[in-house]
Amino acid sequence: MTIKSLHIYPIKGMGAVDVTESKVLKEGFEYDRRWMLINTKGEFISQRNFPELARFGCQLETRGLQVSYNNKDIQIPYELSSDARTKVDIWNVAADAWVVSPELNRWFSEQLNQKVTLVKMTQASNRIKKFLKPPFSSSVSFADGYPYLMLGEESMRYLNEKLENEILIDRFRANIIVKTKEPHEEDNWGKIKIGDSILKVIKPCARCVVTTIDQQTSQKGKEPLKTLASYRKKGNKIYFGANAIAIEEGFIKKGDSILNI
Repeated sequence: MTIKSLHIYPIKGMGAVDVTESKVLKEGFEYDRRWMLINTKGEFISQRNFPELARFGCQLETRGLQVSYNNKDIQIPYELSSDARTKVDIWNVAADAWVVSPELNRWFSEQLNQKVTLVKMTQASNRIKKFLKPPFSSSVSFADGYPYLMLGEESMRYLNEKLENEILIDRFRANIIVKTKEPHEEDNWGKIKIGDSILKVIKPCARCVVTTIDQQTSQKGKEPLKTLASYRKKGNKIYFGANAIAIEEGFIKKGDSILNI
């Protein structure tokens, strides 16, 4: 098995940045979901309630994160210039975050026609994900649940064979796309070594309505959840891809071999 592609999502819910290599940290890839928009109640906003977030493009530039939308763009510095702290709510779990700047708040609010605040995670945010397998917890970014999401390309090929109209793999917003031999083999991985990093798959990933949103147009439909429900449903959840954590930090790059250990 080898890595086919790597993807980070700097601002939760917005477009991906395709990278050839990345630093593996306990809370997720460097820069992955370190920024987030919140509403006036401190709740995060996502493609579930703002599908148009899919059309916000992101690029990692030397001086900061470049965001573009509807032929407008703005730069977000990597370093915080504000010490304004606020509480944020991610699935009814509170965490600390830092307000980036009033200027950026105004820009995003204008684009979305709703008052929003751009916040950033720092080491002091200390967001923890707990689960039932050893080591039982992990640091995590502003991601919905786990630091990493892995997906085998054979799982995607198998799904597209069943769909009337093929979809792109970006619907699933994975961090690590793997060249695999069998569909859904990622469900059963345990500890894996990639480069000088060690990751551990915790469980298959439960999917939501974001997978029904075309990431290029932000249009919403019924697929692929309708088809996935016919063969990937367990209980009241539909699974596709695998959630993972980092056991040992390091660097990984496109083309790296993946070894089960």
